[in-house]
Amino acid sequence: MLRLPVLLMPKFLSFRNSVNKGVVLRRLPFMLIGLVFAALLYIGAYKVLYYIRDIEFIGEALSKKLLSMVLFSLTGFLLLSNIITAISSFYLSRDIPFLLTLPLKRKEILALKTYETVVNSSWMVASFVPPVFLAYGVSYAAPPGYYLITLIALILFMLLTSATGITIAHVMTRLFPAKGMRDMLLFISLVLFLVVYFMLRASAPGDAGRPEELLSAILSFRAESPLLPNYWVLETVWESLGRRPFDALYPMALLSSAAFFLVLSFAAGVAFYGKNLEAVRPKTGGRTTAGIYPGMGHALLYKDFKVFVRDTGQWSQLLIIGALLLVYVYNFKSFPVEAVMKVTPLIREIIVLINMLMAGLVLSAVSARFVYSSVSLEGQAFWVIRSSPISMGRFLWGKFSYGFLPLCLITTALVFLTNLVMDVRGILMFASIATVILLSLSISGLGTGLGAMYPKFNYENIASVSMSLGGMVFMSLAFGVVALTVLLEAWPFYMYYKTGGIMWPATAVSVILMLALNFAAFYLPMRMGIKKLNRLE
Repeated sequence: MLRLPVLLMPKFLSFRNSVNKGVVLRRLPFMLIGLVFAALLYIGAYKVLYYIRDIEFIGEALSKKLLSMVLFSLTGFLLLSNIITAISSFYLSRDIPFLLTLPLKRKEILALKTYETVVNSSWMVASFVPPVFLAYGVSYAAPPGYYLITLIALILFMLLTSATGITIAHVMTRLFPAKGMRDMLLFISLVLFLVVYFMLRASAPGDAGRPEELLSAILSFRAESPLLPNYWVLETVWESLGRRPFDALYPMALLSSAAFFLVLSFAAGVAFYGKNLEAVRPKTGGRTTAGIYPGMGHALLYKDFKVFVRDTGQWSQLLIIGALLLVYVYNFKSFPVEAVMKVTPLIREIIVLINMLMAGLVLSAVSARFVYSSVSLEGQAFWVIRSSPISMGRFLWGKFSYGFLPLCLITTALVFLTNLVMDVRGILMFASIATVILLSLSISGLGTGLGAMYPKFNYENIASVSMSLGGMVFMSLAFGVVALTVLLEAWPFYMYYKTGGIMWPATAVSVILMLALNFAAFYLPMRMGIKKLNRLE
């Protein structure tokens, strides 16, 4: 334990050395975006509280129910996140073999990995939840002690869920292989998400125009239990708002439970960690594989496909993406298009444009994980590609094909299905399908090219590549291309609405600008990416 500050020192020094004027200026726009998002979250939460508290008789009950649902969701999110993060940090991290060669006690390694798990699994909650509690404090004119008590309660809450997740991770890894367990947990979290989502949709009122049914559905949702830590946080925060005299029972329950489960996690680590590592560490030896290997023209695409199939950490994420797409299509199916058409006759065209915009955003998010990171996925073995008789142009075009083909199929099927459920036919169907194919081409080229311009071969987790500065640049540019493309396509619809007929000159200009924008987004990054790879040593 005494060596924990020494073990943490490289992380702090690395962070300090990476902070300079140039880095701050480059990341300043993204920090501003985060602050804007937090401000919008605070404003939205405050407005919701304002309207809810204005409801007679049940306003306070709805306000507390809303906070209860937020904390209930955080409990499930943090617990699953901590289990998955603990398995990766304790057993699958690349620095484990190095740490085992150092003169360290097992407890010191456990303390270091516990710290990493708490930070890596809780930073998102610590970043985006405070605006919600700040909105409650301002809305209720809470005393200054509310903010201090809420901060302490949230820290204890995150420590408690982290310690519980670490304990479960040690026990489950003792019973099952670590890699298979991580993928199984991802699948379980996916199933739980779908179950909760469809349960909430099933409990939603059939007539959204009757507020009493909506309020009854919200109040009937049970998210509290005195045995769960989210209930202790709820009561602690609610009492500190000044609604009732402060009682130390629930804060003490949080403190004692957090301390107990931290001790329990260390006990589980001491008991199982050594045996778990022996089971997780790869054994030497292997077997040869037979088969027909393709020629040079398709060798890279064949290699990427084999790596994708063998890496369950990649293809298992497609299950989560598939579930989200299922929810996406279901939401469009439940949208009352015919009823809204009584308000405006162009609602079908507007929904088609919104559908293309949302599909483009989904395409950009998926591309950030699979297309942008495809070059970095080569890792330290990139020197094999660099020294092979394959040009960097062929290498990068192979990466482009690897990402473009499946993404184009996914987004085209997504838009086609949502159009079918909304009964979109004819020219609208053709225009939307053609647009998403064009966006698939440009976003795939943009992601592949920028991924080559900002490669990150030395990574701990492949997901960190898409969260790097280059990944943020790609996401910003991809969102911009999608938004501008849909805006250019909306222009002919607007002109048709204003004039009552098709304006062919405006339509032709719109199509030319769309093609030029997407061609530039596709071709220029690919060309610059090839040049960057040729200069790498």
